[in-house]
Amino acid sequence: MKNTFSLLLLLISMQSFAQYYTGQRFCDELPEKSYFPLDIHEKKILWSNTHYTETNNGTKELNGKTYIEFIQKWKANDSYKSHLREENGVIYQYEECCEEETIRFSEKFKKGYSWKTADGLGEYTILTFIGKLKTPFCDYKNLMVIEAKLKSGDFNFYYQRGHGYVGATVNNEVISCETPTFDLD
Repeated sequence: MKNTFSLLLLLISMQSFAQYYTGQRFCDELPEKSYFPLDIHEKKILWSNTHYTETNNGTKELNGKTYIEFIQKWKANDSYKSHLREENGVIYQYEECCEEETIRFSEKFKKGYSWKTADGLGEYTILTFIGKLKTPFCDYKNLMVIEAKLKSGDFNFYYQRGHGYVGATVNNEVISCETPTFDLD
């Protein structure tokens, strides 16, 4: 179960990184930026009854390719790493299990496009590019929504241009979202 949970955490981490660009506010879309920006330094995410901070840890060489390493540091002090790279508009994630890559996203993908993870255990489908998500912090519009059918369950992941991952739902209920702070009291 812990491996399944770890896999889920790595999968959502594909773009759980956000930083602010000049003049950008927390909820603002940056239409000229990617749904999967890899130039993010740090992002805070609420997930169910816990939270994590995801930070860019620089580059790492794996199988002759250079990846950006992101580290998730959870409230309980657990840590998980993911490795992402971009080539010709395609975002790849290195899968430790298989020592190969899973395509996370391509700018060429259209609504309805589906693909599988490198290990064949998960499947993603793009549902829309005009999704909406209301969180305690933002009322998002124009989101890319990806349905993820994973061993650990079915999720809808929401991505905003310039921010990347901004939230997740299960059965239309928000279970995760980006937060400006963990000081919610």
